[in-house]
Amino acid sequence: MSTSLVEAQRAMSLYGLSTFLVFGTVGNILLICILVQRTHRQNSCSLYLLSATIVNLILIECILPAAVYSGKYIDPQNISLTWCKIRSYLFNALLMLYRWYKMAACVDRAAMCNHRAWIRSFSQARVACRVILGITIVWLIIPIHLGLFFRIENGHCVPESGLYAKLFSVYSIIISGWSPPIVMAIFGIISYQNLKKVRARIRSTNFGEQNMVVNVIAPGKQRIGNRDQQLIILLMCEVLLYISTNLLYSINITYSAITSNDQKTGERLRIESFISYFSTPFLIIINNCAPFYLYLCVSSKFRKDVKNLFRACFCCLRPNSLTAVDHRSKATAAMAINPAASISRQ
Repeated sequence: MSTSLVEAQRAMSLYGLSTFLVFGTVGNILLICILVQRTHRQNSCSLYLLSATIVNLILIECILPAAVYSGKYIDPQNISLTWCKIRSYLFNALLMLYRWYKMAACVDRAAMCNHRAWIRSFSQARVACRVILGITIVWLIIPIHLGLFFRIENGHCVPESGLYAKLFSVYSIIISGWSPPIVMAIFGIISYQNLKKVRARIRSTNFGEQNMVVNVIAPGKQRIGNRDQQLIILLMCEVLLYISTNLLYSINITYSAITSNDQKTGERLRIESFISYFSTPFLIIINNCAPFYLYLCVSSKFRKDVKNLFRACFCCLRPNSLTAVDHRSKATAAMAINPAASISRQ
């Protein structure tokens, strides 16, 4: 059984993660091209999604090539202390940036749908820029301890045994494991419930009440309100994806901390090692690769944005041919208007 688990892990690294690398790179680049457009940059939620997408692309390009390489050869983090420290810091810092950007997006959507004006004021692009800057600074500093205290022990890149290993378990369970999905779920539910209340009020037959609600939410900006509703739906789908793919990781690190002092057989250790690998990086990395394709399946508005992007790229790639066609059209029109002039030039 242990041999089959090792072979399965190698195949997942070599073929599964390489597939994630290709599709994740393409999807995140296309998503960045869409989110940097002016209409999206003016929306606070889109700014959080753009920041998360940039982090996803960096994480994929920095972490996955070495993970794919480990499917055929020895994992570099288990033989190079320098890469062990750098990889541990990068993986944790980038994952926490991604998680906190998504948590901030959920809080932003909950604030945007709130009926209190002072709470809705937090759902603004300038506020989002400040929050993004603060999150970036904090989560580039906090994970520095991983670069200081990770070691290669028994051929594996692990936290330094002793007090730090116990503290790191607590850090992983609370900060990395359970806090992000709980926060996302809570504020996601609040956003969805507030959105349903807003729709119910707008549909009210009382014209005075209807006007009051519309003015409170977005006076004169019904189109932007529709885009905000689409963003809430996309965000809810991504939260569901995150929870479903990170639940095993949260359970696994909690189980590992509880059973850290147990006497374990070699077979049990190999099974636990495979489960740890399957939960992270294999399942977790799906969140960093899948958003573009998830949005493509869920949102018709997003599909329209993608079509417009490809149409613009196609036009940019063929400027000379289009210019030549325009010149020929103008020449044909001129000959049709004044054929005598064309004959005299000949």
